[in-house]
Amino acid sequence: MNVLDRKDFAGGVVADVEDSLRFIERNTRTAYRIEKLQREEIPEYPVAALREAITNAVMHRDWLIEGANVFVEIYEDRIEVSSPGGLPRGMRLEDLGSKSVRRNPLIADLLQRIAFIEKAGTGIRRMRDGARDQGYPEPEFAAGGFFTAVFRPIPAVNEQVTPVVTQQVPSKYPTSSPQVTPQVVALLRAVMQEASAAEIQSAMQLKDRIHFLKKHILPALEKGLIERTIPERPRSSRQRYRITPAGLAVLEHSEKEPQP
Repeated sequence: MNVLDRKDFAGGVVADVEDSLRFIERNTRTAYRIEKLQREEIPEYPVAALREAITNAVMHRDWLIEGANVFVEIYEDRIEVSSPGGLPRGMRLEDLGSKSVRRNPLIADLLQRIAFIEKAGTGIRRMRDGARDQGYPEPEFAAGGFFTAVFRPIPAVNEQVTPVVTQQVPSKYPTSSPQVTPQVVALLRAVMQEASAAEIQSAMQLKDRIHFLKKHILPALEKGLIERTIPERPRSSRQRYRITPAGLAVLEHSEKEPQP
């Protein structure tokens, strides 16, 4: 997949963080929800978690590697924040969030003193918690020659959210969300508790399993309204489905709408 935009950061420590956040803001979408004459802005990505990721990238990069800088890549479906050097010696991916090695203690102390970080060693956990608590997918992490944090956008919600697209983002992003049909409402009600595909199909009183999967389950998964309980094994016989925060918002909104 092509990179929509990319930026290398080679300035001062504080400038790198601030400049990179402005770069992301210019190149991603902002939606808004209007309730009771007040507008709530909904960024496409979790801003606080991204700030934490960029701060960590600057703080933990290997400054001995010449010709490599912290950089941010914006794709159609994700943002990647990378820093040169991979994980510090003795750290593994599975240790992230529970263990910490300060590669650059002087920089870490500086950032803590100027309130750019709260406490050394808690960045990964704050990224995960910050994204999840606001309804965004948790970031993914990869390590090699670079350490990379991967962020996914918030799933599309419904008519109450109107996207505002910046000029740099391709126009193929949807500018409106699909109509909430009675079938969608029935599906979401069926997965308020974890349920198998057969249980959902029965609750929706549908007979054709192939049509049910193609026209109801798959679209709801793609829109982020429901999720698999075993995402790494989509064909598992033990697979079940549950509602997501985005799906819950759709359901709550539909139930507030006046009935014809």
